[in-house]
Amino acid sequence: MSLRYAGAVAANLAMGGTLDDFGPGLEYFAALRKNDPIVPLQTSYARVLSGEIPILFDYDFNAYRAIYDDEAPVTFVIPAEGTIVVPYVMSLVAGAPHEAEGREILDFIMSDEGQAIWANAYLRPVREAALSEEVAARFLPAEDYARAHPIDYARMAEVQAEFVDAYRAAVQ
Repeated sequence: MSLRYAGAVAANLAMGGTLDDFGPGLEYFAALRKNDPIVPLQTSYARVLSGEIPILFDYDFNAYRAIYDDEAPVTFVIPAEGTIVVPYVMSLVAGAPHEAEGREILDFIMSDEGQAIWANAYLRPVREAALSEEVAARFLPAEDYARAHPIDYARMAEVQAEFVDAYRAAVQ
């Protein structure tokens, strides 16, 4: 699932659509298209830092990295209308030649120590104990994240091709 699709789903839901009705999102993107937006094929972190792209739909960890590591004049917000939570997914490849080592890596990443490393890179840990007070202070308050919701990711994947076709017909 791409960032672009995740952003489109989030915008559609914020505009009142559903995973079975992309009309509100398509209307939003068609109206936005009139502003001649820059639509990068991948995250354009450097272009945001330089000011070339003034507004970017992106993941929070990139914004925090820009603010705290690169000292860029960037602000991260979760829209009042809400957004979706997109999990950072990892898996072990079936039949991998070094399966035991792969499992050890995944086990480490899920440990408090591994999750603390991720939290220090501004990725929200699944183990809250791994989030130090210092790092937590760099994230938006919990009440802001309350506007970010998980969704039916299987259904989101099922309707992706349908959305892409509808987007191309209505927006491009």
